[in-house]
Amino acid sequence: MREMTHHVLRLRRVAAALVVAGLFTATTAGCSTGPTTQEEVCDKYDSLGNRLGIGQVFGNPVFSAAGDLADVAGRYEGPEDLSADAERLESIADSDSTSELELSEATRNVAALCGHQLGSGSFSLPE
Repeated sequence: MREMTHHVLRLRRVAAALVVAGLFTATTAGCSTGPTTQEEVCDKYDSLGNRLGIGQVFGNPVFSAAGDLADVAGRYEGPEDLSADAERLESIADSDSTSELELSEATRNVAALCGHQLGSGSFSLPE
């Protein structure tokens, strides 16, 4: 009987550990932590540009997109240094309002990497 109780307790501990491991995996799966590519940075840059309007910019989509771009720019490991842009974008993402001018100034290095100004979209030549 004592062996059976010990076995049941062991199974419960294993099951609990598996649940905790599963929750940890599910929680961290949405967090990007590895390096990013130029394509990923430019995709987020264009996504931010698509959310711009005229004059002052308000609303969660702009700030969420600025935060997303800050994340990928901060993890970019190419020859271009995007860390200053990432810091400025993170500050904007945490603010209440911004302007297109402020966003353009905060993305100067990203703009150079992607080959176009914020909001002007990207283009490619047909193959």
